Amino acid sequence: MIQYQWITRWYPAGWRLGILRLVFLGGLAYGEDGVIPGLEILTTRQPELIAGKRVAIIANPTSVDRHGRSTVERIAEHAQISALFAPEHGLQGTEEAGASIAPSAWKDVPVFSLYGKFKTPTRRMLKDTDVLVYDIQDVGARFYTYISTLFLALSAAKREGIPVIVLDRPNPINATLVEGPVTNPVYSSFVGALPLTIRYGLTAGETARMMNEETCAGFSLGAHLTVVPMEGYRRSMWYDETGIPWIAPSPNMPTLETAIVYPGLCLLEGTNLSEGRGTSAPFLTVGAPFLDAKKWWAAVPDRWRAGIEADVVSFTPVKIPGKAENPKFTGQTCQGLRLRVTGRDALRPVGLAVALLCAARDLEPKQFQVHASMDRLWGNENLRALLEEGADCGTILDTAQPDCAYFENIRQKYFIYR
Repeated sequence: MIQYQWITRWYPAGWRLGILRLVFLGGLAYGEDGVIPGLEILTTRQPELIAGKRVAIIANPTSVDRHGRSTVERIAEHAQISALFAPEHGLQGTEEAGASIAPSAWKDVPVFSLYGKFKTPTRRMLKDTDVLVYDIQDVGARFYTYISTLFLALSAAKREGIPVIVLDRPNPINATLVEGPVTNPVYSSFVGALPLTIRYGLTAGETARMMNEETCAGFSLGAHLTVVPMEGYRRSMWYDETGIPWIAPSPNMPTLETAIVYPGLCLLEGTNLSEGRGTSAPFLTVGAPFLDAKKWWAAVPDRWRAGIEADVVSFTPVKIPGKAENPKFTGQTCQGLRLRVTGRDALRPVGLAVALLCAARDLEPKQFQVHASMDRLWGNENLRALLEEGADCGTILDTAQPDCAYFENIRQKYFIYR
């Protein structure tokens, strides 16, 4: 039987309908087979980790089991819920990227925002907590802020002497591929808090282990950490191969296809090109009013078009409450591309994005702009500087290869899944 009553308490009607449809179809397609997330392992096989304790939970709409039953509801059967913590986009996942989230309450449980006045749980927030649980679906890209929230939560738990349990979930874009440079500490921010490559090829549990134990990368924490692994997961799996229904982890991440291109196409946020916010297909719809989209796509080398096709389109970004309050080029007609992933194993989204940026610069050198905010997304100044100096795509990407090789060696020490 599909459990869905909790959805009526947490989510507005539009979200409930979409989530119920996903949960129902997922149940029809997969039944009891596929990957079992850490949440279900904890509550059925390791409940002694939380039994009788006061538990605070970092959660959002993805914090559910395979049948749509919430993490809060399942843990409440074994423990007292002392607090809920909401990351960027809020507990309901309906707030726009970058929007400050105010504290609130759910039933008689306080809900503290980790994307408001404080991004780290304070002593007051944790005062009635014996165990802190993290159970959020990540997307495998460094600038997606949920892993920054995890890092800061581990830091706070270490400070307060509180154990942390990370309930592992799949890396939706698989956990085998690594792309992009490692963040230089000078450019650390909430969209790049850790020295990771852009696409880091780890699950949330593996990333937590790395944060907690790694010393040569400079971010060892030493908190009391327990990772509850998944069952049935393989590193090479894409999300739609796990049997777990997709629930959008944020308003502008509606599909797996969006997540696949996101590690690269998010880089357009550091330029005056539209990354598709304000359209029905963010990060898959890209362009600008000043581009000749047909020439733009033709200027991308074949190597970086592997696994992706594009239709030349016109689009007009509009305000979408909760998703895009003020998108680039609001109300203006943009010439651009509607991307379609046709071979996700061959696609390298970071390479594709850099190739698109180089092509836009070469076609419209007087109008194309790259902003200083790019340094936080890329992790250093190389991309912005080399774009301004006219370097080609291959030269720019070559600067990231030493980082990738270094990171590859480190990350393998923290693999849970082989």
